[in-house]
Amino acid sequence: MNPVICMLMMWTFVPSVQAKAYLMNDVGGTINLPKSFEMTRWSDWDLKAKGANGAIMYKLWLSPYQSPITVASGRQFAEEYVRKLGDEGGGDVRVVSTELKTLGGRDTVMTEIRFKSSGGKGAAGVYIGAAVAGAGKVIHSRVIASARNAQGARKALEQSLVDFDLKAGPLDIETGAVSTPAGFEAMLPDGWRIPLEPELEDVLGISSKIWKSSLDKTDCFVGILPPVVGEPDLLFACAKSWEGHPVDEASFSDIEEAWRDLFFGKAGVGLPAGEPVEIGGRLGALFRPRDGENPIRLVVAPFEDSLMVMWFRGGSLTAKDADALMLKMVSTVKFSGADGGKPMIRPDRWVGHFVRHRPTHPFVLGPLALLIFGLGALFLRRGRKAPYEDFED
Repeated sequence: MNPVICMLMMWTFVPSVQAKAYLMNDVGGTINLPKSFEMTRWSDWDLKAKGANGAIMYKLWLSPYQSPITVASGRQFAEEYVRKLGDEGGGDVRVVSTELKTLGGRDTVMTEIRFKSSGGKGAAGVYIGAAVAGAGKVIHSRVIASARNAQGARKALEQSLVDFDLKAGPLDIETGAVSTPAGFEAMLPDGWRIPLEPELEDVLGISSKIWKSSLDKTDCFVGILPPVVGEPDLLFACAKSWEGHPVDEASFSDIEEAWRDLFFGKAGVGLPAGEPVEIGGRLGALFRPRDGENPIRLVVAPFEDSLMVMWFRGGSLTAKDADALMLKMVSTVKFSGADGGKPMIRPDRWVGHFVRHRPTHPFVLGPLALLIFGLGALFLRRGRKAPYEDFED
């Protein structure tokens, strides 16, 4: 039988206020549950228990990004709680309230949801969820109980939050300017921030789907738009070595094709051509390899003996949002090397560039005119010689 149905069939009273302590390293503290609660699962990252003779079902779990604890974020948490409740057999769901409280000296957003078991056909129940900020994460806990025991279930949950000994609270965040010693910097948009240390593993799990890099600070900078629920919007820029060629309006078509092949391989053949964009005083390219869900964008620009490669992968933003974001980002890019990170181009490649892409440029026509003039003068000189002067005596 479904555990929610079993629980709702039982009558219960408020559990004892004496507590049992559960140290949870990933959570960053110790959870203290009423003594009458029976633990059924305990790890460093989640905890399950039953209270009041099995009539209150308790659970604690983590979501992997630190988010602000507000009524607005609580409403988004509530949507996720409703989804989870549906997975556990709840139906006819109604969010009754979402409120911000202070419990144990911490901001706590609490949501009460009423439902019926058996997909909406059974007994009335209550789901009370709570969220507090941890170190690079959000700590969620909830109780499920029969509707008649809603007050006791809420009291047990709130008491666990008051007694929660959280050692690793929310971390300070960094916003605004981002840079790398590789030689470029930019400004993150409002709402974006640098990932926190506990979030990096999840960030790398996303970034590795589009670019194999450890995102080391010596070569890259990273920014996220942290989610309330789900994956973040992610932006990162790294340096990639490149044997430079002149990039301007005349050569852009060839360079864009070479970059498309470099970053997308055979898949690049079917992608839209990159769009020329001005980045830090030079010409670069904006690629749109994917629209729709989780849109992807790529910006490439030359500097010194490398390329700045800036990727975006959407979590909540649309393709249109992604375009606006990238254009805003590139407008803030600055190259910090010698001569503003001026691309290093070999002389022979400059010659090849003008011959191929700018054949009417004075750099090409000037030497060509001198060559023609010199050959003409030579022919004229030879034409004035005595007819037999090349013969020996």
